[in-house]
Amino acid sequence: MPIALPSPRFLLAVLLGGALASVGPVAWAQPTQGGNERMSQQLREAIERANSQRTAPTKRPAKGEPPPAAPTPSVTVNVGQGGALRVVPTPPTAPSAPRAAASTPARKAQATAQDEVPPQRTAPAAAPALARTASAAPSATARTPARASEEQVQRQYERARAIALGLPIPVQARLPRDGALPEERKPAAPPPPWSYSGPGGPQAWARLQPEYQLCGSGQRQSPIHIEESAALQGPNEALGFDYRPSTGTVVHDGRTIRVEVQGENVLQVRGSSWRLESFDFQHPAGEVINHGGFAMGVHLVHRNAQGQTAIVAVLLQPGEENPFIDRVWTYIPLDAGDMVRMPLAWLDLSTLLPKDQRYYQFFGSLTQPPCTEGVLWMVLKQPVTLSADQLRLFAQMFPANARPVQALNGRIVRDAQ
Repeated sequence: MPIALPSPRFLLAVLLGGALASVGPVAWAQPTQGGNERMSQQLREAIERANSQRTAPTKRPAKGEPPPAAPTPSVTVNVGQGGALRVVPTPPTAPSAPRAAASTPARKAQATAQDEVPPQRTAPAAAPALARTASAAPSATARTPARASEEQVQRQYERARAIALGLPIPVQARLPRDGALPEERKPAAPPPPWSYSGPGGPQAWARLQPEYQLCGSGQRQSPIHIEESAALQGPNEALGFDYRPSTGTVVHDGRTIRVEVQGENVLQVRGSSWRLESFDFQHPAGEVINHGGFAMGVHLVHRNAQGQTAIVAVLLQPGEENPFIDRVWTYIPLDAGDMVRMPLAWLDLSTLLPKDQRYYQFFGSLTQPPCTEGVLWMVLKQPVTLSADQLRLFAQMFPANARPVQALNGRIVRDAQ
């Protein structure tokens, strides 16, 4: 039966409003005059093509694959000769708009998270071996999410650095597979400080430090036992003391009382000028003469321009009060490390010396570590006195701070007559 078709304009309106509604907005041109049959045939074909495109089955995407893009239908209708009705649909946006809107917050969140992720830190390229070892070690970065926090990045760096350097992995950077922490290497305990008794006493000085070896192996050590009968007797030059009123600082070094002298105090002997630098006290005196000891000793330490050392030993015995000792005790420090400055011109070391300044002379060493040898010693024969109270004050602070006598080892001791 022949189909009675409405007018072409009516069919065009139906086509655009109904069959092509899913295609979206269209652009069209005014048709020219032509045969109705030809236009009807073209419209039927256009409708069939549109329906076939709209109803085409969609292949279900496999799991994990993105959905295929929807095909964009298109329709072209030729009307008459020299004119055409051209339908140009726009890409379908309505169905995909909700998905885009839904994905917008996710994209914003992902962009924000990526902005918050700090750049990966890498170990400093101080040595090529460090970089190679760190890359060979199990990488914690591979197991860290892209949105790792700053603390995670820092822990990864600390772990890689510890592995590269062969150090224990810090607790905060350890992983479960690292197992128990190895026992940390503790630094060797420092040798005990030298002293006059106990583990750091004179018998152990040579073992405390390499630079103290002479304390055990030296052949010219001090103090010594001087036997007058074995000394080389004969004339000797007089000691040229030129001591003047001076000042100084009294120091408590934990082992003795030492006075660092500031002033012009000079000793002339053996053709050289020796400047007094300091003096210190021993209880009892280290020097022994003819098998007899002394209550205290004072060592006056001098040096010449060549850096050589000369020590004058003054021996003290209980008796009358000593004005010089009293002046020093007035400023005696109270604890180890303490020091007290004396007034100007407070010290006159000439008052410490005995009237008889004959002496024993020999080469020895320092009487404390590092026990340096080559020291010129002059031990005054005549002792001076100090009161019992003066002796008691020092003995309470230092019960024994003298080195035992050392072997003579064939040395010559000269007895100045």
